[in-house]
This record gives sequence, structure tokens and C-alpha cells, in this order.
Amino acid sequence: MMKNKHKKLYFFSVSIVIVLILLFATVIVSAENCAPSSYPAGRIGHSMVYDSVNDVIIVYGGTTGKYDLDRKYDTQAYDYNNNNWTNLKPSTHPYPSAWGAMAYDSESEKIVQFGGVPQNDWASNETWVYDPALNTWTEASPNNFPAMRTAHAMAYDSESDVVILHGGAVGAEDNPDGVYVKYNDTWAYDLNSDTWTDMNPTGLDVGISEGQMTYDSESDRCILFGGYFVYPYDNPLDEYYATETWAYDYNTNTWENITTTTVPGPRFDHALAYDSESDRVILTGGHISEGDDTLQGETWTFDYNTQTWENMNPTLAPKRLGHKMAYDSESDLVILFGGIAYPDYTDAFYNTVFTYDYNTNTWTVMSRELCPDDTIAFNIPIITSLTVLAVVLILRRKK
Repeated sequence: MMKNKHKKLYFFSVSIVIVLILLFATVIVSAENCAPSSYPAGRIGHSMVYDSVNDVIIVYGGTTGKYDLDRKYDTQAYDYNNNNWTNLKPSTHPYPSAWGAMAYDSESEKIVQFGGVPQNDWASNETWVYDPALNTWTEASPNNFPAMRTAHAMAYDSESDVVILHGGAVGAEDNPDGVYVKYNDTWAYDLNSDTWTDMNPTGLDVGISEGQMTYDSESDRCILFGGYFVYPYDNPLDEYYATETWAYDYNTNTWENITTTTVPGPRFDHALAYDSESDRVILTGGHISEGDDTLQGETWTFDYNTQTWENMNPTLAPKRLGHKMAYDSESDLVILFGGIAYPDYTDAFYNTVFTYDYNTNTWTVMSRELCPDDTIAFNIPIITSLTVLAVVLILRRKK
């Protein structure tokens, strides 16, 4: 009688362990732990803009890993109203690349892409134009253009109908000359005439790499914040993390250094977008130095009229780097996509979508944080431990 009782208790224990293993396995592959399958792969270094005509976010390229073979070439459209992604699959496209920059030309209803690092190639100096109406990428052929580069900033000046580009750099490994080059130039691109113009502005005599820039339509200024200050003629390591706020006026061709009492901390790999309804520049994320795992999770807003920054301190705030943001004017929301949680590329590459509502100071998660592969990697130690325990119990019973 006692033997039967112990036998039943033993098999009950083993059954519990097996159930736990199956439970964890079920959690891992559950669709509830991942964005829908239509979501694009998680990434950093992508380009992202808002297409106001079609009311969708357009994402191009990026990388899903640290190495060249992980470059992406897909063109994706995100529809906030349906919380749905569509892989547009245009027949032609730029080379798979990351760390380029895009701007949406609302006058021409087209998207301009410049630079970046293609897969297994040198940094790019190509200008590509995407036409959403035709779903086609076309390489432009301007006579004069900026030098090859990556990590530059671009924004579309709707008042003057030109795309503004500033700064950037090209690493020695991405340069056929094998040297690290940094830029402090400012260019303007006119899509109608397919012309790049080196502006040689006054006011900003150093370049900024990995800074972020957006266009403030109310003030008719391009607002640039953060990144590395880089000095083109000094030692390649002569750089520091910027906390300056700069405003570029195309009409006077001048950069203005805006001094504020309160300012976000130094950072790069952050994201910036302009909320035209509220007339505020929105900033979130980034990290403070190479090799430092400290991420900036705050959400800041900048008002050019009062020339003040404000730390919004929302309840929920994405804490990551390498993500991108764009303002959806139809929904009056800032859309955030992608990024990683640590600068050493060891963490998951997120395909999460967040929205930010300035009026309510609220971030909303539109999709789950991790995809199944990432979750499996995270839970393998738990599953392994439970499996070993089950085997031990069974072997002991056989003895």
C-alpha cells in the first residue's frame, strides 16, 4: 500500500516537471509573445519617414546584426490605423544598407535616400528616390553631390522645398582609402532639378556624426541635437558627445547655437521627430558613450519659440538606441520603430512599434517586445534545468 502511494507521488512529481517544461515551451512559441508575423525583422540603423499622402510610415534598410551580412534592403510600410505592416517589395531598390538617411519631400510626394553603408561594400554617396505611387526606387544622377558617408542627419525643409543634410562620417573600414573621415558640411538637395548644393553656412564650424535632425515647420528651422562633435582636421579621436541644440535657417544659410538652461544629457543613437500639431520637437532614447550600457530612457520636448527643453517624465518610456521616429500628422502621434537595448549588439533587435501622444504624455506599445527566437534564447536555461531535473528523477526511479 505504501509502495503504491510513493509510486503515485513519484509519478505525480515527474508529471508536474514535464508539464512545466511543456508550459515554458508553449509560452516561448506563443504568438502572444511576439509581434504579428507580418511585422518586419527587428533592426537598427534603418531610415524612416512619414508619407503624408498615403498616411503610412515608410522604413528602409537597416541591420539585424553587427556584421555586413545582416544588412537589409526591404521597403516596409506601417499603417497605424490598422496596426499593420506591408512589405512593399519594389522591383528595384538601393543596395542592402544601414546608417543612411531619408527625408520625405511632400511637394514631390517622394522620398529621398542618401548614403549609408551597403552590404560588403564601401560607404555610399548615392542618391536614391522612392516613389510611393509607383512603388519604385530610382537612382538619381546629380552632377555634384556630398562625399560618401554614414551617420549623417537629414530633414526636409517644406518652406524652401529642399532636403537638408549635415555632417556624418565614414569609418576606415568603409573607406577605399582606409582612413577615418569626418564631415562638417551642410548640403541642400532640390529633387525637382536633381541638384545638390554645398551650402557652406556660417555658425557651425564642426561636424556632427550620429546626431538627429528634424524640421520645425512653424519656425522654419531644421533642429539638430546630440551625436558626436567631430573635428575634421584634428586627431580622429578628437570628439565628444554633444549636448548642443542647433537650428539651421536655409533662407539666411546660418546655424544658430541655442543656449538653454535645461538640456537633455549627451547622447547619440537617439531619435527625434517634430510634432506639428503641438509645435514641439520630441526626443527619446540613445546612449551616452561607446562601451557604456547606460541608456537614456527619458522623453524630452523642445519648443523653439521659447527655446526651452522640458523633460516630460511619462509613465512608460522606451529605453533603447538605434531606433527611429516619425510624426504621423493624420493621427497626431509620433511613431517609434526598432532599436536595441544595449550598445554591444548582444541583446534582441526589436521590431516593436510605440506611439507617443504629446497631449496626454503617453507612450503606447502597439506590439510585443520580443519575437520567438529571442524569447527562446532568453528561456533556454530554464527549460534545460527542468529537463535535467526530469531525467534525474526518472533515472533515480529506475535504480
